[in-house]
Parts: sequence; structure tokens; C-alpha cells
Amino acid sequence: MPDLLHLMLALAIIAPLLAVPAIGVRVLLADRFPGEDVAYRLSAAGLLLSTLASVVVFGFFAGAFGEPVRGEIEFGRWLQIHDYEIPLVLLVDRVSVTISLFAVLLTVVVARFSRTYLHKEPGFVRFFVLLAFFATGTQLVALAGALELFFAGWEVLGISSAMFIGFFHERDEPVRSSVRAFGTYRFADAGLLIATVVTFELLGSARFSALGRAGTLPAAESTLIALLFLLSAMGKSAQLPFSGWLPRAMEGPTPSSALFYGAVSIHAGLFLLLRVWPVLEVSPVARAAGVVVGLATAVYAALVVRVHTDAKGALAHATLAQVGLIVVEICLGWITLALVHLVCHALLRLGQYLRAPSLIHDSHRFGHAHHRPSLLERAAPRLAVRAYAASLHRLRLDDRIDQAFSPALTVARAIDRIDRRLRSALSLDGPS
Repeated sequence: MPDLLHLMLALAIIAPLLAVPAIGVRVLLADRFPGEDVAYRLSAAGLLLSTLASVVVFGFFAGAFGEPVRGEIEFGRWLQIHDYEIPLVLLVDRVSVTISLFAVLLTVVVARFSRTYLHKEPGFVRFFVLLAFFATGTQLVALAGALELFFAGWEVLGISSAMFIGFFHERDEPVRSSVRAFGTYRFADAGLLIATVVTFELLGSARFSALGRAGTLPAAESTLIALLFLLSAMGKSAQLPFSGWLPRAMEGPTPSSALFYGAVSIHAGLFLLLRVWPVLEVSPVARAAGVVVGLATAVYAALVVRVHTDAKGALAHATLAQVGLIVVEICLGWITLALVHLVCHALLRLGQYLRAPSLIHDSHRFGHAHHRPSLLERAAPRLAVRAYAASLHRLRLDDRIDQAFSPALTVARAIDRIDRRLRSALSLDGPS
């Protein structure tokens, strides 16, 4: 039975990725891209195999094959440099098996929807290759038993997300939005990477099981680690002030928007907070900061969504409001409520995103409902106008961030120009 559990855990993570080399081999042998049916069937086979493996792992957790299996499952060592070791360890517990099975089921649903929605789309094969890549990242994030493995899955999510946003690369705006999102991800990734290194230095291990010893650290050190984790979650889950990239991410295809920014990827930061709860629990400062950030994001998104004229943009901010509330629930210690809220919210948003194109068609066909004045409009018309104007421009959040980073970008461009001139001068003066 232990060997079967190891096999199922490995398949749950690796099976979706097997479609990528399979499609590549097909391209090499046939010297052309495979047809839609071939690409879809290869990707679907990997996703279904991963789903079956996730179900079996859930069975082990629930005790369907004997004694319930809980805790770390060792696979050996990934890398060792002197005293530093990256373990290949996966974690089977309530949160991991829930997210693993939930994420792969949603990916299967989106894959089937995309088979029809993207029919005759020039990037059809590329879409399903990225979808398989993304599915492996979600499983690795869900089942990782150490921060290093979690970071690997975290990076896969970020790369596939940026490539989906820039999917229609023949246009300028999707590419710019992709770079914007990727830059925000880099900031969040830096926080997670530093937190991983600091955790290893202070606790001697970056396994999630080691985080239970965070209470033995001085308050300043535990608070530092908790704030770094919170920073990472804020970037990945688009919390203020990093919320600007989320509406831009709607440039990607509707199925990827549904899966990434309605169901799975947008909740990755929340999953990180659930995973590192032992650190947050002993850091009141970080938890208070999380409550403030979550509430501010929820209020900001609730204001914007009421004036947004684009269907996917409105859904993006509606998603953001709920994600902010889930951050508040986690930081208040309501872990079970946050997990239930996360799953229910993901299911709701997935359906709404996939329904959005039909909803737009129906609204054009049957007309729009008449506007009813809100309570604020009736009570304070002037204040309502100002709130409307500010919300319409999303409080100019992107402009303010650009202004804040403008000096750093100017210095970076100047250094780049000097570097190029020096290289040019050295190549001219040097030996031929």
C-alpha cells in the first residue's frame, strides 16, 4: 500500500505534464503541429490520470484502504549542498487533499469547455500545452511538503499565468498586461524566496512541519517570516497595492481567466497563508496587517465593481473582494471557514467566467436592466459622484505605482545605457 500511495502522489503531479513531451514528439515526428483532437486527447488523458490519482490519494487520507494516512510522505532528496538539503517530501492532510482534488477537477472542466470554445483558434495546441503545464504546478503547490517544492510549483503557476495573459501576442495590450502581471509575480516571488531562506536559517528546515516550531523564535524573527509570507500572498492574490494586474489579466482567453483568476491561481496566495498558519498564529502584527489589507482590498474592489462596464473586469473585481474577505478570515484564525469559503467561491466564479460570453450576448439581445439609484446616491448625491469618478479610474492605482517606481526605472535604464556603451567601447578597442 505505501508503494501505491507513492505512485499515486507522483502521478497526481506528473501525469498532466506528460502531455507536453507527447505533443512535442508528435511535432518532431510529423514535422507539424498535431490536430485539435490529438492535442486535446493527450492533455485530457494526463488530466484524467491525475484526477484518478488524486481520488486514490483522497481515499488513503479518508481511510478507504485501511488506516488513514496523514502527514509527510518521503521520496528522498532532490538536492543537497553541504548542510543545505531540498527534500522530496509531499504532505497529505485535510488542506492538501482538498485543494489537489478540487483543482484538478476544475482543470478538467475548463479543458472540456475549451475544446469547444477555442475550436479553430490558431493557438489551440499552445493553450492545451500551457494548461497541462499549469495543472502540474497546481498539484505541486497543493501537495508540497516543503517550501522549496512549494516555490517550484509557485513559479510554474506564475509562468503559465503570464503566458496565458499574453496568449494573443499579436496584439500589444495582452503582451503589456502579461509583463505587468509577471513583474508583480516577481515581487511576490522574492518575498517567498527570502522567507524560505530565513525559515531554513532560523528553524533549520524549510519543511511545513518545521513551522510548528515558530513559537520558539523571538517575536521579531517570527514576525519577519510571517510578514514575508503575507507579502508573497498579497502579490499572488492581487491584494492592495498589487491589485492593478488582475483586471489586466482579463486579456487572456475566457477559459484561462476562469481557471486562473476565478478558481485556482488567484487563491494560491490564500493557500500559502493556510499552509504557513503556524507562523501567522504567533505573529499578531502580521495577522493585523493581513486584516487591514484584506478589508481595504474588499472595499476597493466593491467600489470598482459597481461602476465597471466590462463583464470580465467586473468579475475580476468581484473576485478580488471575496479574496480580500478570505484573507481576513485566515488572519482572524477562522481556518475552516476560510477553506470552505475558498472552495465555494472558486466554484461560483468559475461558472460566472465561463458564462460571461453568453451573458454579454444575451444582454445585447434582450437589453439592459434599468439603473436603480443606490442608497449613497439618494443620501449624498455629491459624494456619490466623487466616489463614482474615483472608482471608475480604479483610484488610479496603476498610475500611483508607476510614479513610485519611476525613479528606480530611470536609474536602471541609465545603468543599462552606460553598460552598453562600455561593452561597445571595449569591443572596438579590444583585439579582433
